[in-house]
Amino acid sequence: MNMGLVMAAAIGFVLGTIPTAWIVMKRARGIDIRNAGSGNVGARNTYDVSGSSKLAFLVLGIDLFKGVAAVLIAQALFDQWYLASGVAATACIAGHNYNPWLGFKGGRGLATALGACTTLSPLMMVLWGLMYLTGWYAIRKHVNVASMAGTIGLAIIIAGTPERVLRATSFVPIGDPMDVRISVLAICFLIFLRHIEPIRELMANGDGETSED
Repeated sequence: MNMGLVMAAAIGFVLGTIPTAWIVMKRARGIDIRNAGSGNVGARNTYDVSGSSKLAFLVLGIDLFKGVAAVLIAQALFDQWYLASGVAATACIAGHNYNPWLGFKGGRGLATALGACTTLSPLMMVLWGLMYLTGWYAIRKHVNVASMAGTIGLAIIIAGTPERVLRATSFVPIGDPMDVRISVLAICFLIFLRHIEPIRELMANGDGETSED
């Protein structure tokens, strides 16, 4: 077991477990967000419950920054070792999605993934955005359907992206391109898992919206 990767995972996970939406809603409104709205601990549910775009953007910004910080700290500690950055990013999203301080409840990981993946490579978010729009217009105009399409599409496309393109678009030096593909697959898998429930609810209930982040 590589202790560097263990440390990167630990750093990322601890950052991810900062319960932004829970703290903001507790301090601002005295509400446990886990018991309000969809129960999702993220920016969208913060807005749905509070009606405040200011609070929602505060949560969104901090959750996004958690992903950025995880990658930047891993870069600083491990001399821009891509796999360490990918592990830190994945662990950060896992900590956000399955927060041990909140009974393993959390968000859906999109804001934190946005911060982490954009810090790794803007290509990831461009591809995710394109696949999101494809899902929105080609499948169904629903945020969770589009998010699932973006997530699955990103994993598939990155798996087949040429090595030279991965290297040219990465902010972090790539040793083995497989490190990129594994990191993206792991991140997408975590987001995929947190979107299974809202997709099931959509199929059961029809047009109901559920919260993101």
